[in-house]
Amino acid sequence: MDFAFGPEDERFRAEARDWLAEHFTGPFTVLEQQPGGHPGEGRGDMAARRAWERELGTGGWIGVGWDRTDGAYGNRAATLTQQVVWAEEYARAGAPGRLGHIGENLLAPTLLAHGDSAQRARFLPAIARGEELWCQGYSEPDAGSDLAGLRTRAVRDPAAGTYRITGQKIWTSLAHEADWCFVLARTEEGSQRHHGLSFLLVPMDQPGRIEVRPIRQLTGTAEFNEVFFDGAVARAEHLVGGAGHGWRVAMSLLAVERGVSTLVQQIGFAQELSRVVRLALETGAAEEPVLRDRLVRQWAELKAMRWNALRTLGAAQNPTRSPVRDPAGSPVRDHAQDSAGSPVRDHTQDPVQDPAGGRVPDHARNAAPRRAALHDLPPRNAGPQFPGSRDPGPRDPGAPSVAKLLWGGWHQRLGELAVQVRGAAAALGPERWTAGRPYELDAFQRLFLFSRADTIYGGSDEIQRTIIAERVLHLPKESRR
Repeated sequence: MDFAFGPEDERFRAEARDWLAEHFTGPFTVLEQQPGGHPGEGRGDMAARRAWERELGTGGWIGVGWDRTDGAYGNRAATLTQQVVWAEEYARAGAPGRLGHIGENLLAPTLLAHGDSAQRARFLPAIARGEELWCQGYSEPDAGSDLAGLRTRAVRDPAAGTYRITGQKIWTSLAHEADWCFVLARTEEGSQRHHGLSFLLVPMDQPGRIEVRPIRQLTGTAEFNEVFFDGAVARAEHLVGGAGHGWRVAMSLLAVERGVSTLVQQIGFAQELSRVVRLALETGAAEEPVLRDRLVRQWAELKAMRWNALRTLGAAQNPTRSPVRDPAGSPVRDHAQDSAGSPVRDHTQDPVQDPAGGRVPDHARNAAPRRAALHDLPPRNAGPQFPGSRDPGPRDPGAPSVAKLLWGGWHQRLGELAVQVRGAAAALGPERWTAGRPYELDAFQRLFLFSRADTIYGGSDEIQRTIIAERVLHLPKESRR
């Protein structure tokens, strides 16, 4: 296993932990992440969350690890392991889901890979400072999993040096808060499928030309939106990757979205599982053999997901390294060591204590931001990628799909366990009903309801299985009309 934490990572961990202890205080603590929370959630003081983004930007903690070939953009340099360390410590502190994660983790790597120097200079510093928020204009009512079927059009006005965009996007996370939207639109008349698409950066503040309509969900929140473009304007110099090359740019972005954060996402899953186990102990539900077996199975599956993520990250970090072998020729597990030769502690394996004093398995700390949008297939032969990296890593077309299948089903089953351990009490709200607050949910109810979407957003299970079947197993392609 090549992915491990060394002495420099531990020093970086201490720096991150100290900064969070000093800055995640006062008015920001009301934003503390709760079970079932996610970056795009509509709960919380949005003004405070924007202020927290700016605080992170001032500290240099946005864009940690971005490629520095063309400049630093006001952020910190960090290795892959240090990016994971930062995510772990951020989650351990209970810091809120990031409003700026779409700009930082999706758009920024795309601009580093496909944008020109002027685009990088204009947009990356503002993202790194936490001053501009982004949303993603991909999915449409008739083009969710089939992204190539989109109908939104952008017409070039050569005299004005602009594009005029007309169409509709849906499931657009945080569109009601975003300052900008990156939009995939059809720019070539008569083009079909993935041909003739372009990737445009569009300002959202265009009254009368852009309308945002929130979509109310089972959780009672409205973090997703419909976005209507009626002649919205995008400047020609804000077209990324060249006219007609939007499909290539969009697929690169999806590879980033699906390839990163698999490991640190499990940190939050482990915390949520720990809370469910504690609840089972408090209510006595853990004494029921079948439910106890499900809890243990849930813990074991999370362990397996962690090792799969470590394998993938290790391969991406050392794509050409051969496994170390003992004199008999057997592979030797590779652990990180400090300068004295002692193993470096993996903080994501720390157990937590349940209220009764027992050890609750909790081998990770909290969640990296979870995406909330419907997308199409990842690019052919796209391996794991990491924020700000221009190297796609090893060519493993199935790794992101396998990871998505594993975590989507796992998290959905955790939501079911969360309400099962509460029994009939799970049907009751946390507060008495009032006309002013008719739909209040506790954290476990939100977890159950929101996790119903885990096997749909970010590429449905059916889409992921098709990718694995066609691109990994090379089975015959299904008929598409």
